[in-house]
Amino acid sequence: MELTAIRYMGNKGLLVMIDDDTDDQEILKMAIGELDRPLHSLFFSDCESAIAHFSKSSVVSPGYVLIDLRLPRIEGDQCLQHLQRLQRFDSPQIVIYSTAIPDHWRDKLSKIGVDRFIEKTNSLQTLIEDIQELVGEG
Repeated sequence: MELTAIRYMGNKGLLVMIDDDTDDQEILKMAIGELDRPLHSLFFSDCESAIAHFSKSSVVSPGYVLIDLRLPRIEGDQCLQHLQRLQRFDSPQIVIYSTAIPDHWRDKLSKIGVDRFIEKTNSLQTLIEDIQELVGEG
C-alpha cells in the first residue's frame, strides 16, 4: 500500500469546508455539482461548529477538508490543530482555501499537516479544476 493511501483514510466521498463566507460556500457547492462523481459536502461557518461536529462519536471522517485562513475567533491554522487532535478526524487531505496565501504561511502550514493550497478565484472553472485534481478526477 502506498504511503498516501495509508495517510488519507477519511471518507473519499465527503468534503468539508470551514469558511465563514456563505458566497464561497455556494461557489464550492456549484463546483462540486460539476464533478463527474458524487461528492457529499458539509459546510461550517466557524471552527467551533466543526470541532463540535467532529467530536461526536457517530460522525464520518471526511476525505477532504478545505479551511479558510481567516475565520472568526479561531484562525484557520489553529482550527486545523484543534481538529487534528480529534479521533473522528481521521487524516483527511487538508487544503487551505483562502484569498491570499503568503509563501511564509505555506511553509508553516505544510509543517502542521496542510497538503494543498487553493487560492480563491473569481473563476468557477478554475475552482472546478482544482477540486477535480484534489479528488483525483483531473
